[in-house]
Amino acid sequence: MSKGYLEVIAGPMFAGKTSALLKKARAFDGEMVLIKPSFDTRYGICEIKTHDGVAAAAFNLTNTSEILESGAIEKAQAVFFDEIQFFTEPYFGGDIIACIKTLVGRGLHVVCCGLDMNWKGEPFEIISKLKGAADRYTPLQARCALCGEPAIYTYKRGGSKADIELGAADIYEPRCARHYPFSGVYEPDEASENASEKQKQGDLFDL
Repeated sequence: MSKGYLEVIAGPMFAGKTSALLKKARAFDGEMVLIKPSFDTRYGICEIKTHDGVAAAAFNLTNTSEILESGAIEKAQAVFFDEIQFFTEPYFGGDIIACIKTLVGRGLHVVCCGLDMNWKGEPFEIISKLKGAADRYTPLQARCALCGEPAIYTYKRGGSKADIELGAADIYEPRCARHYPFSGVYEPDEASENASEKQKQGDLFDL
């Protein structure tokens, strides 16, 4: 049996995480499976799609039993998980961390991508735990929507105040620390804020 391998790709929204995942999946020389959480229906039920429209077919699974007992995964040498932060209750059943460790223990190459923090700057526990167990961790950055500098935060500029809410550029944008309201170095920039598309009706914050 070959030695298993775990790789984690993480960062804010619009950092190219799914693009990096699909690139690795297409380059993999062997049988592989793409998996997405059933919760994420933004681009269809059984399809992974990047923000710029690159797509690939994927299994839409709801619990760890479906993963571990899947005939397709039994035949695969690699498994690629998109939006791994959503593989948790109430959106997903079972312990995904234990599930991934089982797959790695079977000798599979496992690649997971997802958000490392929510819009409040709080770490997603799944990513934090997987980082500690990963053979390779790749942090990605986006570009701040206000100044173009490297961005590690996801700012929620619309929608509800829920911790987790599906959306894309309609309610989220990447921010650098200087333009992220929850960072310790936030510098309000009224001109930039007003120029951003985030200053529309329904914004969550009155900064």
